[in-house]
Formats: sequence, structure tokens, C-alpha cells
Amino acid sequence: MQLAGCIIKNDEGKVLLLHRSTAKRVQWEIPGGKVEVGEAPEQAAVREIAEELGVTVQVIGRIGSKNFEQEGEHYEYDWFAAEIAEGEPRLAEPETFDNLGYFSLEEMQAMFDELSANAKNFVTEQLEP
Repeated sequence: MQLAGCIIKNDEGKVLLLHRSTAKRVQWEIPGGKVEVGEAPEQAAVREIAEELGVTVQVIGRIGSKNFEQEGEHYEYDWFAAEIAEGEPRLAEPETFDNLGYFSLEEMQAMFDELSANAKNFVTEQLEP
């Protein structure tokens, strides 16, 4: 399954994460989601950000991608660097997410066990030389 999301940083360089709180998963994750049929990963990332955070973003560029497996499913996730063009991040899907916040890579490392598989991959990729 193909997924895409945005790395949105605040003025301090901290990364915006959403806290998913559902019956299936409780974790901090990078905003984003599934790429629909006929949709480019970048388009999916922008759409998902609008759905989850209620903001419009401008994609700056592609950061990279990483494959991972979770519960027997294979995922490919594309990360895009983005800036908020319009709006203020809010919990636009309160049935799925219960919190949001900005975290440094060091803070993300400290809460590694609370991160989604994809967020763990992102942190690991950023810290590798």
C-alpha cells in the first residue's frame, strides 16, 4: 500500500505530529495517509493534511521514502517537506486523533516506543549519517 505525508516544521525546527487514539492504534504519527488510485503521492499528502489538520500546505520538496511492514501488510511511505500556506493546525478528525504537537528529533527519540512505524523510520533516517 502506498502512503504519503508531510513533514511540517515550526519556527524552532520541530516536527508536527498527530496522536492517533483508536481501538486499533494509539501512537504519534506524521500527518498523511493512503494514496488513492490515480493520485500522485504529493497530491495525496496535501489532501491528507487538509483532511487531518484543516490547513492548506505548500510542498517544498520530497524528503525521501521508506518501506515497512506492519501487521502483515507492506507499506511504502513518501515524506514531503511542506509549509502551512493557509490555516492553523487543528484536530479536524477528532474521532481518530486526540492531540497534536511539535517535537524535536531528540524528543521523538525519547518517545520512540510511542511513535508509529513510519515515524520511527523517519527519525532513524534523519539521525543516520
